[in-house]
Amino acid sequence: MTNEHNTPTPQPAVEPTEPAPDTGSTDRARRREAALRRLERTSLSKRTAALLGLGTAAAVAAITTAGSLWSPGPPAMDTEARAAELPATPVMGVCPGAPALPEGAGSDEDLDFSPLSSDAATALTVTAGSDLAGNIPGISYFAASPGTDGPGSTQDITEPLDQQLQQGPPATAASDGTVQQLAHYDAITDPAQDGQPVALSVEPVGGNPGLAAATTQYAATDGDLAGMTTGTCTPAAHQHWLTGAITTTGTTAVLSITNPSSTNSTVDLAVFGDTGRIEASGATGIVLAPGQTTSMLVAGLAPRQESVAIEVSASGGPVAASIQQHRLDGIVPAGVDTLQPAATGTNVVVPGIVIDDDAAAISEGSGLEGQTPQLHIASTGAAASATISLRGPDGPVDIPAEASAVELAPGATTTVDLTGVDPGTYAVAIEADANIVASATSLAFNPAADNDDATGNTAAVDTAYQSATRPIRGETMVALPALGSPASQLVLSTDTDATVNVTPINSDGEVGETREQELAANSAVTVTDDDATAYLLETGSSSVHAGVVTTSEAGISAMPVNTVTATGSGLPVRLGY
Repeated sequence: MTNEHNTPTPQPAVEPTEPAPDTGSTDRARRREAALRRLERTSLSKRTAALLGLGTAAAVAAITTAGSLWSPGPPAMDTEARAAELPATPVMGVCPGAPALPEGAGSDEDLDFSPLSSDAATALTVTAGSDLAGNIPGISYFAASPGTDGPGSTQDITEPLDQQLQQGPPATAASDGTVQQLAHYDAITDPAQDGQPVALSVEPVGGNPGLAAATTQYAATDGDLAGMTTGTCTPAAHQHWLTGAITTTGTTAVLSITNPSSTNSTVDLAVFGDTGRIEASGATGIVLAPGQTTSMLVAGLAPRQESVAIEVSASGGPVAASIQQHRLDGIVPAGVDTLQPAATGTNVVVPGIVIDDDAAAISEGSGLEGQTPQLHIASTGAAASATISLRGPDGPVDIPAEASAVELAPGATTTVDLTGVDPGTYAVAIEADANIVASATSLAFNPAADNDDATGNTAAVDTAYQSATRPIRGETMVALPALGSPASQLVLSTDTDATVNVTPINSDGEVGETREQELAANSAVTVTDDDATAYLLETGSSSVHAGVVTTSEAGISAMPVNTVTATGSGLPVRLGY
């Protein structure tokens, strides 16, 4: 179409038509984009986690490295051993039994004993001291039999204490505040049948060992076992040394070992003679049941020896040991006594040897050759050179030059004759360059031996063996023999000036007046008291040795005095890691 000027009329523009949208594709695109976004977020999370993991590992490694370089030490601890407190226990000791001739002599098996003396008598004397509140420790005993049935019937000597008094703190005064230190004394005849050893138990008081002592005594004036012997009751231990046994013709020595504990014990013996150690058959693996005693002839272990020393070692329960020894000169009794454990060391002291007025006559013309006052010395291991000196009331005493020094081979024994020493009561001091053990033999001559009577042969001589002792310390009780109106000498010896307080106790248990006994260096003094049946000794010195020598119409005997010490109120325990 044209207008009036014939100019074409422009037509309106027509927009191109778009195709209809595809909704399915749009949805797919949106889902794809959303999936891509999720995938991107997931990848980012994984990368972040990886980075974080690496960082954490690095941090841990850094901390570990730093810890290894600057590691803190263990917490501060006091690892010093401390005593773990344990309840105090009774002290178990054994008192030697009465001597008796063995049946089946010459066998290595245990021996039955059969007393032969018609007038033989035995006794157990017991003494005890109280704490400052007057509490006497409880004491009981039983006979240690050769069987394996365990301890026999227990007999109380003093009343048992209650647990508070046994384990509580030591009482220092009675309930009213006054100090009451009391004593107890008792003499028991025939404490054991068939001469068996007696096991003694002493309760503690206030957590400390009870202050007590006991002694057994045998006395006979006729028969093959005429003579007297005494023995102190010694605490059981895992090692003992005995010396002075003789196994030559005419002398019989019987070793007795007792287990007073409540557990089995296995015992080994080491036997020594004049040339050194002797390999003895049947000397090891000896098993003792609780409360059992075994006995054997020393001649079966070491025949034909002038001097025998025996080391007794026990594992399991502790044991006690002693040797009963007697001699016959033909048919004439020539002494009976008990050898008890001796102290060992490089300086030993034997407190109590008696040189009798008639000792020279015995050795020269009585027919009892070999019966002289003498020392028995043994080396416990290495060879030893020993120097011997005597101590008297005024100090050192001269002795024959040939008796002043001895040489000992390793593990060897020897005897030293003291004939020629002036009569008196002495202590023997022996210094050596190696450990030794020693005992001394005293003699008492009986002029009535020439007059036989209808009951048997009176002993021509009796012997007394005294062993080396440890120094007494603090308070020590001594129970004196009671049979046959005995006369006892308390012998005290020291190598330095010392003071000992001696308090007598009579048969009623009454405490007498204390005597302050001064001791000069290298002296030996004797203390006698006709009314005393026991003594309480107290000293602050650590060098005083004590022994008892007793004489009666039956003969002479000697015994050591040792302090019963605490075994410790606890076990050492060390903490650490």
